[in-house]
Amino acid sequence: MQQSAHRQFWQLLRSREGAGVILMAGGSAIAMGVVPNLLEKLWDSAWFFSLVGMGMLLVVVLGWTLLRTRGVGVIIPLYPDPQDTRVTTMTEASKKNHTSTLVINQKLLRPGGRELSPDARMDLVANLIDARVQEIKTSGAEDSVALYPLASMYDGFHLGHRLSQHAYSSLSVMHYSGAAGQSVIPGLTLGSHLRAPLDPAQESLLIAHLQQAPGAGDPAPVAHPTCPAEHQHRLAFIVRLSPAGTMVADASEVARTGLIRRSSDSTHTGYIFNPEDQEATGNPCGAHAVLETSSVRLPETRQAFEAVANYTYRSLIAAKEAWAEQSGSADIAIQLFINAPLPITIALGWLTRNDRVTVVRHDMRLTNTAATAGQLP
Repeated sequence: MQQSAHRQFWQLLRSREGAGVILMAGGSAIAMGVVPNLLEKLWDSAWFFSLVGMGMLLVVVLGWTLLRTRGVGVIIPLYPDPQDTRVTTMTEASKKNHTSTLVINQKLLRPGGRELSPDARMDLVANLIDARVQEIKTSGAEDSVALYPLASMYDGFHLGHRLSQHAYSSLSVMHYSGAAGQSVIPGLTLGSHLRAPLDPAQESLLIAHLQQAPGAGDPAPVAHPTCPAEHQHRLAFIVRLSPAGTMVADASEVARTGLIRRSSDSTHTGYIFNPEDQEATGNPCGAHAVLETSSVRLPETRQAFEAVANYTYRSLIAAKEAWAEQSGSADIAIQLFINAPLPITIALGWLTRNDRVTVVRHDMRLTNTAATAGQLP
């Protein structure tokens, strides 16, 4: 049912745009001298009118800030299972913060219920974002993009990798926080600063929260002597920046053997080399290197996420170069095992666009499931 005119007007006044219009109109009137002429009868003081004029000019600037366009917010739900509550929360946050909001429907990413390849899915996401950005640019709006992702580490890495091929005035990643009293908060901004040298504040933060931080030496490759010669060029880079029980032990074992079930009790580690065959084995790696947090959780701040993303990328490249020298191979292939806040994972995909990195998929639904008789070694 159509709303009455007075109700629509009241909603406009309560909105960000309405507040901006009121502030600019009122502030402009005072600054231009309409209202001060009325006030002159009450207080004849040059200082008084100067202060009023300066104050109203600031009010005009505030009104412009509320009215100005603020880019596109893109909600990207990549989980196959319904995430209605989280999608709604992120959509509301985007509408509050941006001129335009794009919610990518999960059905578009799974046409006819068919699972697209990671490359095809991310191509589709990137094309949808580009279409919306071009649409708002025609109206004079800025082409800054803020991502509101709900995705696995595997999809998040591929998303960052794909978006590294596009140039926007700003590309940031929001974070769905698990901290009490928080929901959607700024994650990090993707840009060249993530490759810049670490400053003292970032180094202090890393020392406080990582086991392998600046000053303690880069994560060193640990060789696997039993690895066949044809696989010696493969390096497993294991990143644990979120609570994840046996993650490092499981990933190290999978990297050493190529087997996805634990040798101790044949339970599944959750790692998958072939989505169509969840029991398929993979190729072993010549070595592995580990980067992990020393705290229960990283601080959920932009400064922390950007510092850790920067250092994780630096550590990956350092481990790659160290293993190339140690193994004598000039073509190192990195197998990435990662459990981290999603913005950091996306940033790592964005940063490694020119590196040979493959993410090993992890499915929590398979973790610790027992093997059937036909799956026992």
